[in-house]
Amino acid sequence: MSVSIALVVALMMPQAAPPQPSGPELRVLIGDLDFTRPADQDQFVRRVRDASRAFCDRHLEIVTPDRLGDPAICRREMARLTFRALPDRQRQEIAMTGRHRAMR
Repeated sequence: MSVSIALVVALMMPQAAPPQPSGPELRVLIGDLDFTRPADQDQFVRRVRDASRAFCDRHLEIVTPDRLGDPAICRREMARLTFRALPDRQRQEIAMTGRHRAMR
């Protein structure tokens, strides 16, 4: 089983309710990466860029309904959400090297 980050773009549910995936999903595989290695961090950044681009090509109006026609905003937002969804340790590794800025 491979480990990945999955983001479901949907309206926020009340915290008491269990999460119910109900929207399009962006997935980024991370299980094969060692975030202490710069090359693997670079690979993660590439995967996020590719996944965000593909996601926004299909779902731009969901992520940025008031900014249709500007896919860069969608891609930045999905990259930001993906970075925040990382486990703390991996997020810290990328933040320490500054590679998270390359995801923008």
